[in-house]
Amino acid sequence: MKRDARSAPGLGPGSGARARSRARSRAAWLAGRGWGRALLGAVGVCGALLAVELVARSGVFDGQALPPASSVLARAAEMAVDEGFLGDVWVTVSAWLSGLGLAVLLAVPAGLLLGSLPRLDTAALAVVELARPIPSVALIPLAILVFVEPDRVERSLVCYAALWPILLNTLYGLRDVDPVAKETLRAFGFGVLGVLWRVSLPSAGPFVVTGVRIAASVGLIVVVSAELRAGGEGGLGVYLLETQSGGGRPDLMVAGACWAGVLGVAANGGLVWVERLLFPQSRPFPKPGAAAPGPPHRPGRPRPQTPDGLKEPGGLKR
Repeated sequence: MKRDARSAPGLGPGSGARARSRARSRAAWLAGRGWGRALLGAVGVCGALLAVELVARSGVFDGQALPPASSVLARAAEMAVDEGFLGDVWVTVSAWLSGLGLAVLLAVPAGLLLGSLPRLDTAALAVVELARPIPSVALIPLAILVFVEPDRVERSLVCYAALWPILLNTLYGLRDVDPVAKETLRAFGFGVLGVLWRVSLPSAGPFVVTGVRIAASVGLIVVVSAELRAGGEGGLGVYLLETQSGGGRPDLMVAGACWAGVLGVAANGGLVWVERLLFPQSRPFPKPGAAAPGPPHRPGRPRPQTPDGLKEPGGLKR
C-alpha cells in the first residue's frame, strides 16, 4: 500500500513556513554569538571573492581591466612584507590620524560650547550650515596654495572633513541630555562646568564616538584623494598613481585599494571597542535572541485593585 507523500513528516501544508522559521531562529542564534558573527562575516567575504573570481574569469570583462580575486590576494600578500609599500602606508596613516586628532580637539570643545549656549548656537548655525556642505576635495587647490607642503595639505583637508561629523554629533548628543538630570544637579548647587562634566559630557559621549567613527571613514577617503591630486614623497595615493605608470598594473592598484579598506575596517573596529569600553550602558538594543526589556516602572498613583468576583473594569459585575 503506497503512502501519501503529503502525509510524510515535514511535507505538510505548513512545513515550509516551519522550516523557514527554524532557519531564521538558527541564524539569529548564530548571529548572537561573537564567533557566529565572525563566521557569517567570513562567509560573506568568501562569497564576494568567489563572485569576483568567476566574473573575472568568465571573459565578460577584459582581464587587464578586472583582475581575478586570486591575483589581487596574491599581490596584497606580497605587499604586506614590502618595505616600500609599508612606508607609503605609514605616510598615509600618520597624516590621517594627525588630521583626525586635530579635528577632535577642535570639534568637541566647540560642540560643548555651542550646545551649552543656545544663543551662540543660533548665531553660529548659519556659518556651520554654509561651510559643512563644501567638499574637502574642492579645497585641494586652495590648500596647496596656502600650506605648500604635501603633508600639511593632507592634514588640513582631513581636519576640515572630519570636523563637521564630530561637531554635529556632539551637538545632537547635548540636545539629547535629560533636562531633569541637569536641573537636579543645579538644585544641588553645581555650576555650569559641574553639570557639563557630570551629566552633559557622559551623555553625549556615545554621540561623540559615533561622530569620530564617521569622521575616520571620511578622513581616510580625503587623505587618499589628496595624495592622488597633490602628490608628495609617499602615501597610498602616490602608490596608486605609480601602479598606473608604464602600462598600468590593475592587480597592484586593486590590492592597494583593498589595503586602504582594511585600514578603514580596523579603525572602525577599534573605535567600536573604545565605545563599548567607555560607555557600556549606551547600547540601545538587546542582543539577538535576548528578551526585549519591558517598559520602565514609574512610581506614582497606585493601580486600582480589582475586588474578588469583579471581572470587568470599572468595578461592575456581569
